[in-house]
Amino acid sequence: MDRFSLSCKLEHDMDRLAHIFSYYISDIVEHVLCFGGDILNITGNVLLALWTVEQNQLSDIITLVAKCSLEIQEKFGIYHTREGQDLQLKIGLSAGRISQVIVGDEQRQYLLVIGRDVDGVQLAQRLAQANEIVLSWNCWKLCEQYMFEVEIMREDEAVKLRDMRIIDPFDFDEHFYKCLDYLPHYRTSADILRAALELDPDSALEQTLRKHIMKNLLKKIDEGQPMEYISEFRTVTMVLVSLEFHKTAWVLHLCHLIQEAALYISTVIETGGGQLSRIFMFETGCMFLCVFGLPGDKKPDECAHALESSFSIFSFCWENLAETK
Repeated sequence: MDRFSLSCKLEHDMDRLAHIFSYYISDIVEHVLCFGGDILNITGNVLLALWTVEQNQLSDIITLVAKCSLEIQEKFGIYHTREGQDLQLKIGLSAGRISQVIVGDEQRQYLLVIGRDVDGVQLAQRLAQANEIVLSWNCWKLCEQYMFEVEIMREDEAVKLRDMRIIDPFDFDEHFYKCLDYLPHYRTSADILRAALELDPDSALEQTLRKHIMKNLLKKIDEGQPMEYISEFRTVTMVLVSLEFHKTAWVLHLCHLIQEAALYISTVIETGGGQLSRIFMFETGCMFLCVFGLPGDKKPDECAHALESSFSIFSFCWENLAETK
């Protein structure tokens, strides 16, 4: 995406890029949903999808997800644009136990997943080249290996998926319907992919879900703006806060550190007219993506506010968050 955005010189080009990226991501999202996965997070040019099942169902689900990934690469792996820049897709797969963490307060909340296998999927994705699929070593150990054609990339680290040995499509259809028994939120209706769409109105549930959406987007949704106006390209100022934790820190302690940092960072950023947009994990820590200049928040001195906020956040983390860099 970076080279593509740099090639856009006019506002019209930026709007076109926003729409291309929106439709491209939407096609991938729809494919994941059709295969029973859920979209956990989309941050910049990275999409994190999750299939939640029991331990004894993992090998079947890995087969399902591998098939989904192969189809996605076949259809969207290299996307040619009229601007001459190609969008290229890299996919990493991992499997195993993860922890779900919700941080925030009564106004805004953020859902995170943490654990060794979250680190594993990030490593696998980084090792993949354009139009490739890479499995983490744990994913490889848990799958039905006889069904996969692979290339060992690094012993005890990752394998590259070449193809699957399911030749007859009827064999996979049978496997697909078997996996649907593991995914109760999935609907086989041609029009509806998730049971949530059939739920009766529930004001308490709606208020809970609204905490996970930025206020700028909520305002547009509440005003009934068409979906095509929700996606846009804007000139903004960003602050990226990276917290690196000590490798021996316990998960519960990490959660407390992330919660403490999130509350302080969001308060400081909002005071300066910005928003804490995303929190996402990486191998040894977590990142907080803060944005100044979103719709309704545009101010003339946003760069100065960003700098002041950054200094305040740095001082707080340095003085109050032990065992972090």
